[in-house]
Amino acid sequence: MHTSTKQTAYSAFFALFLLGLVVTPAQAQLGVSGGLNFESAGDIETSRTGNATLDNSTGYHVGLVYELGLGAATIRPGFFYRRVGTFEFSGDVLQGETQFDVSSWQVPVDVRFTVLPTPLVKPYVLAGPMATFPRGEGDFGDATEDISYSLNVGIGANISIPTVSLKIQPELRYEFGASKFIKDDFEIGGTSFQPQDSPSFSAFGLRVNVIF
Repeated sequence: MHTSTKQTAYSAFFALFLLGLVVTPAQAQLGVSGGLNFESAGDIETSRTGNATLDNSTGYHVGLVYELGLGAATIRPGFFYRRVGTFEFSGDVLQGETQFDVSSWQVPVDVRFTVLPTPLVKPYVLAGPMATFPRGEGDFGDATEDISYSLNVGIGANISIPTVSLKIQPELRYEFGASKFIKDDFEIGGTSFQPQDSPSFSAFGLRVNVIF
């Protein structure tokens, strides 16, 4: 998939998300969200051309969420930008730039279940799939897959603030990578790399959603 095709995919997902805001019923609520992600996605290991380490792996994520209540369960799709970290290639493998930032666009669909329906603070558990569109900077753009998939699980609390009609949702999350985000074969500056075990996204996350 070329860059233009990737951009088309991002635009299509964002358009579908905005369309959902228009056609969903009144009990649905829009929110903003952000937090920190502590990556453990793994390094790039090759047999001949050297390795790359995922440094600076404490990143952040910001985006929009949209809640739709369905009785005991709540469905919450989202659209996020995520800063992942920096891959640094070791030794004299590359001429010139040896550090490359990685970020992504993400489309999670969380399903959360209230476990204790107290009046103002309602603890919950959540789980759901996520599609991720990785982005590597510069020459590293050819190293990332077009799309990868993950599963999110977590716990949180829905805190109602009646005086301002807001809901605050602090969460602890964990992402299990279901598919790799680094290709099995890529080239940077004329040097070819064939990772022995391409890493997948894996991270703990701290997030706060503010639902209007």
